[in-house]
Amino acid sequence: MGARVLQQIGGHTGSVNTAIFDTTGDYVVSGGQDKRIFLSNANTGRQVQSYDGHGWAVQGVAINQDGSQLASCGGDRMVFVWDISTAQIKRKLTGHQQRVDCVATSKDGSIVASGSFDKTVCIWDMRAAPRSPLQVLKESKDGVASLVMTDSEIIAGSIDNCVRTYDIRMARVIEDSLGSPVVSVAIPSPQTSMLAVGCMDNTIQLLDRSNDGNVVATFAGHKCAEYRIQCDANKKIVVSGSEDGFVYLWNVVASGDKVTQHTSRLSGHTGIVNSVKLHPQSDSNPEKAFAMVSAGSNGSVIIWG
Repeated sequence: MGARVLQQIGGHTGSVNTAIFDTTGDYVVSGGQDKRIFLSNANTGRQVQSYDGHGWAVQGVAINQDGSQLASCGGDRMVFVWDISTAQIKRKLTGHQQRVDCVATSKDGSIVASGSFDKTVCIWDMRAAPRSPLQVLKESKDGVASLVMTDSEIIAGSIDNCVRTYDIRMARVIEDSLGSPVVSVAIPSPQTSMLAVGCMDNTIQLLDRSNDGNVVATFAGHKCAEYRIQCDANKKIVVSGSEDGFVYLWNVVASGDKVTQHTSRLSGHTGIVNSVKLHPQSDSNPEKAFAMVSAGSNGSVIIWG
C-alpha cells in the first residue's frame, strides 16, 4: 500500500489528540492538549481559522455535513458548538461531570452527542432553547471513549469492553462485548453493517452488526494498550494510529478467527500517533485511496496520499 506525506500542518504546541476531514476533504480540523482547535487547508497545509474557548485539552471534534457547524469537547467537561466561518461559539453545553472524550453530530447539526469519562452519553437538541441534555444514556459501566452517529443510531465504545448501539427510532440498545476496553469505533461505509472497533489489547476487530455482532476479522501489528488510539476504515482498508509512532494499514479481509497482520506501516510522526482518519472520498476516488490525516503526540498533523 503506497502512501506518502503530502502536507505537515503545524500550529499546535503539545500533543494533538484528534484530527478529522470535513465532508469535502478540503479542510482538516484538529484539537489538542494546548486547548486549541485549528481549521487548516488540507491541500496547502495553511491554517485558515482558530477556535479558542476550551479551558482544558480538546479531546474530540465533529463537523456537520454542510461544513457550517463544528462541535468540540474536552477536559473542561464542556461541549462547544461553533459557527465554523466566524469561529463564534453558538452553544456551550454542560451536563457531564468529568472529562468529555468524544463528540458526534447529525448530518444537519440539529443533534449533538457526547461521551464522557463519567460513563454517560449526553444528547442535545440544537433546535431547543434549554442548554440541558435532551437525554442522558447511562448504560456504560466505565468511560465512553468513542462515538459515531448515523441517521438512526448512536454507537458508543466504552472502556467497560462494550460497544452499545442506541437505536434512536426504536428506543432500544444493543450491547456487544469485545473482551477488552474499547477506545475507537468507526463505520466503514453507510451501506454496510460492519463496524471497526479499536481495543486496548492491540487489536482492531471488525464486527458484523447484522449477524449478532460476530467478529469477522481481527487486525493486529500496531500498539494500543495504554492510550485512546483512534482507528478508521472503509470497505477496502483499515487504518490506525499506534503507540509506537507509526500509522498502520490493513486490507479488509474476512478472516474469522485468524488474526490479520498489517499490510504496511508509515513513518512520519515521532511519539504516539493518536488518531488516523480517512479522506471522505477514499472509497470512491482511486486517487484518494490512501488519503488520510493523522495526529501525533509531537504536535504534528500529517496529510497522507
